[in-house]
Amino acid sequence: MQLVNQIKEQITKGHFLPGDILPSEHELAAKYNTSRTTVRKSLSILFSEGYIIPVPGKGYFVKEPEVDSYTLYFSEKNCIENYSGETKLLEVSLVPTDQLPRQLADLKDSFVKIRWLLYVDKEPAAYDIKYLPYEKGKPIIEKEIRYATFPEMVAKHQSLFSIKKTLRISVPVVSREISNLLKLDTGESVLMIEQKIFSEQGKLIGYGQLFIRGNYCNLVATSSYLHE
Repeated sequence: MQLVNQIKEQITKGHFLPGDILPSEHELAAKYNTSRTTVRKSLSILFSEGYIIPVPGKGYFVKEPEVDSYTLYFSEKNCIENYSGETKLLEVSLVPTDQLPRQLADLKDSFVKIRWLLYVDKEPAAYDIKYLPYEKGKPIIEKEIRYATFPEMVAKHQSLFSIKKTLRISVPVVSREISNLLKLDTGESVLMIEQKIFSEQGKLIGYGQLFIRGNYCNLVATSSYLHE
């Protein structure tokens, strides 16, 4: 909405400082020649994006920016430097509940385990493991499986608007198997990105671990406010 961007620009350029009260709905409607309904919708959007905060009986105040808060735009395909799509499917298997990783151990469902190697210029750059709920009665056909991000996989079964994702990033000591798959040099670091996907009801419906060789990793986060 145009009004959202106009007020946002006033905030990011410092015309409205943290703690300042915004003009009233009536004043904003008159100043920008728009309806009060549009003003209310715009203020609601600015509140949801963290720019302002409402104080009952007083109005909307500019919120102090969260300088330690960053937005990370993550995709398995885009976080690997120079990745062009070359993959090798290592395994597709139905995992019994008693053999699931500890992160899924409390669940009663069966899961399908899918493992890939991702390449850059013919060299292994990342190793990806995903666990997805098994659909009873549906055969697992390896040749029909193509590499996809978690959201792309989940979208086949339910709306992406009804899921929640969490990420945890660490630098683990990897197993010999992973070291051999990635052809790691002695002392070479690996970044692990652990993903969990939850349904709208809070049920874990997907779990994954992506191991990326340090020299191929590309993660960029941006702050919420852009100052010019």
